[in-house]
Amino acid sequence: MASNAEEGKIESLANMLRERIKRGDFGTSGRLPTVTQLSKEYGMARATVYQSLLLLRSEGLLRVKGTSYFVNYPLMRIPGSPLFDKFLLEQGLTPVTDNLDDPDDVPAPADVAVVFGVKEGDRVILRRRRQGTVEVPYRLHENWYPVEFAEPFLEEMRQDPDMNVAGRIQDERGITIITIRDTVITRLPTAEEIELLKVVRTTPVLEVKKQFLTADNVTVMFVRSVLVGAYFELSYEYPHKRRGSK
Repeated sequence: MASNAEEGKIESLANMLRERIKRGDFGTSGRLPTVTQLSKEYGMARATVYQSLLLLRSEGLLRVKGTSYFVNYPLMRIPGSPLFDKFLLEQGLTPVTDNLDDPDDVPAPADVAVVFGVKEGDRVILRRRRQGTVEVPYRLHENWYPVEFAEPFLEEMRQDPDMNVAGRIQDERGITIITIRDTVITRLPTAEEIELLKVVRTTPVLEVKKQFLTADNVTVMFVRSVLVGAYFELSYEYPHKRRGSK
């Protein structure tokens, strides 16, 4: 564990580099000097420089290629959960979506079974994807569907990771999603998420669970997303009840 003095040096250097990044000293995607060069420039130990860079990386301000650090500023703030490929195209970026494994019917885990009102172990459709750009993964997206709704589209899902399955279900079955229920928590990433999202252990992530329901309270889709916290902005609007509020 770093001493208070060492933590102060780490934070001080991070503050100086953060200001230089925001000022544009390294460009919007330029390479930072090496750890050795920064160590000499600021008269600090390599370990201190490394920890400062880790801190800035956890904030989303830096990305890593091999052993080099590159600026990732200004940060793109993504509102909620748009149709991801279309949103990135509108920002002038090239979207990349990967199926982490082939979409398939799988046994429903306990929490998913509750959402769909089936027994644990009953078959449901699972689709797991990673979405972002070539250089920056933004989120992991786990979609669950009732077998009777999504099984006809399995092969298309496998061929097209960007396929809008919920839209196809609504069109084919003549139903409409009326309500979306969200649950959001902030946490640190798991080992698998660190690898897939190319983040460090101290990077905050948002775990968002969404349940998409029809007017008859039928769940069409259940989504569990893991979002790199620095890139997303979630906002909600709802009626305010004056009586009983504090």
